[in-house]
Amino acid sequence: MSDITTVILAAGNSTRFKASKSKLVYPLCGLPIVSHIFNIAKKISGKNILVVSNEKNKEELKLILNTSKLVVQKKQKGTADAIEQVKKFVKSKNILILFGDTPLVEVKDIRKLVSKFKKSKAKASLIAFNTSEPHGYGRLLLNNNYVEEIIEQINLKPEQKKINLCNSGILIANTKLLFDNLKNIKENKIKKERYLPDICKIFSKKNIPINYIECNKETMLGINTLDDFNVVQNILQKKYVKNFIKNGVNFLKPNTCYLSYDTKIEPTVTIESNVTIKEKTIIKKGSIIKSNSYLEEVTIDENSHIGPSARLRPKTKIGKKSKIGNFVEIKNSKIGNNVSIAHLSYVGDSEIGNNVNIGAGTITCNYDGKKKHKTIIKDNVFIGSNTSLIAPVVIESKSRIGAGSVITKNIPKNSLAIERSALKILRNKRSK
Repeated sequence: MSDITTVILAAGNSTRFKASKSKLVYPLCGLPIVSHIFNIAKKISGKNILVVSNEKNKEELKLILNTSKLVVQKKQKGTADAIEQVKKFVKSKNILILFGDTPLVEVKDIRKLVSKFKKSKAKASLIAFNTSEPHGYGRLLLNNNYVEEIIEQINLKPEQKKINLCNSGILIANTKLLFDNLKNIKENKIKKERYLPDICKIFSKKNIPINYIECNKETMLGINTLDDFNVVQNILQKKYVKNFIKNGVNFLKPNTCYLSYDTKIEPTVTIESNVTIKEKTIIKKGSIIKSNSYLEEVTIDENSHIGPSARLRPKTKIGKKSKIGNFVEIKNSKIGNNVSIAHLSYVGDSEIGNNVNIGAGTITCNYDGKKKHKTIIKDNVFIGSNTSLIAPVVIESKSRIGAGSVITKNIPKNSLAIERSALKILRNKRSK
């Protein structure tokens, strides 16, 4: 919406997160925490997004949010001060304020907030939530269903601690009115910071109406600690699994699986227990991913069976009706249709045709210590067990490789290749 600038507050020091980098760049279901909220902002404001960072984290955030304007808050003096840093960059009629560490926010709730704000006479609207455990949150004081004041936990009187309607921090306001009144927010005596929610009391005293909408508390959860991170990640995982189940994906033990934000799984797929699916993975209909398998940046075509305990690494494509069995690792390879790599094999930097059988213990020796080399196995080839294919090498169609061979040359079409040392049986002179 061209009349809204979204400001994402991302200037915290992440001290409680106990990490070597900003918590906001920490991957949550494969996507940096701040990117979850940034994607929401794009749906509301397009490219009209400002991010407030501190000096320490600005370079990390630039790499992730390179399409937005980054503004540095040099000293951490509170949320009101953070908003003042963007004043000269906000050209839109309205300003929406989000937080970089609240990744569960849903776009439908932001749109509901924007809709109520625009349809009402209010000059500001915020998101609130009800909770039976309000400790730590600012409480809303209402007057005729308008927000009169938000009182932070440290300033609550005993009777106010019973209020269950809490402030999420998310706010949309008329830009001019907000900046005209920010200067009136005073420094908190205890924290020595200036809090944006204090704008509500200032507006109320001037009869500038502020209304609110209510949302689910869960969607407003922030991430301050690693415990918070795990809570939020579990919520997202359950959400992803639930959506896939609705669309016809069968999870045998859904609570044991890990999915990424961009995972794509078609109907009639079965996912067994303890399966990890990382980013850029697509699984097409009818396929089965068996227990303890690990998939990353992989496309699996229809009716293929993966695992148990298979590892498919980035840039791998598996064709239709193929079997990748237990303790098989595949990396940067294209596997054709009706291929069987049933167990205990490594395939790297390879291109395998259709109707190929690769026996147990087969290895593509793709690295010579300096460079990676390619193995090409064409259609209808049979590779015997315990074979080493020394890349670069091409195995032409309808060829067979005897078990235990070390293949160092290209194998012609319709050939049988066997490379074995002569068997020697020596008498044990000590035995009598």
